[in-house]
Amino acid sequence: MPEDVNPSQKRSGLPFSIDTKNIRGGVTIAVLGLLLLLGTFYIPSPTVPRLMAIGLTIIGVAAAGGLVPVRAPRDFYGGAVLIALAILALTASADLPGQRGFAFGPGTAPRLFSGILALLGAAVVAVGALTEGPRIEEYKIRGPLLVIIAILLFAALIRPFGLIVATYLAFIVSILGSTEMRWIESLIGAAVMTVFCVLLFVNLLNLPFQLWPQPNAHVILFTQFEDILKTVLLIFQKAVGLK
Repeated sequence: MPEDVNPSQKRSGLPFSIDTKNIRGGVTIAVLGLLLLLGTFYIPSPTVPRLMAIGLTIIGVAAAGGLVPVRAPRDFYGGAVLIALAILALTASADLPGQRGFAFGPGTAPRLFSGILALLGAAVVAVGALTEGPRIEEYKIRGPLLVIIAILLFAALIRPFGLIVATYLAFIVSILGSTEMRWIESLIGAAVMTVFCVLLFVNLLNLPFQLWPQPNAHVILFTQFEDILKTVLLIFQKAVGLK
């Protein structure tokens, strides 16, 4: 085999070559888009996240089939994940009232930031398709896993334990994902970011977030997990056709 031929590519007689890595990556993005699309059938006002999920699925299928060039896989798939996060945020905040006229509601900030994140993700995907870039190298699972745990922790603690406790703990957990973490700088940085979030969401945007824990915080936390379990069970029953 010539040295300049990538063994992961197959010549198919088409004007492009199919990369097996892009097949795996594209299929993964397509499946993620389909799962997000399924979630839009259980929320009110699903138009925007549903269209975004369909677009994400099309991107994945096009990448897997070689219809879209993936010149910079790190940028291309990273941007697709940003779009997926934006769709997930829009779906999760669908029940929150948004903006009415010039008055802000609890759902305004999540939807605004989700829209910005989706646009940035789309721009990164375009960069990954149009410009040459580095391949995806082996990576550690610790960092992404702790960031996801931090996001879920914030979502679970924001109501019963308040904005300050939830934000501070979420920042600390996400910082643990870095191998260069230093405790003193991390504790100070988390405190600074917590103050910034309070000033932005409570003082500037005037959103009705509770700052400190409620007296029955542990009961509310347990009830939330119970409601989530019931919702997952209900979705499963609808998916398999059970009443």
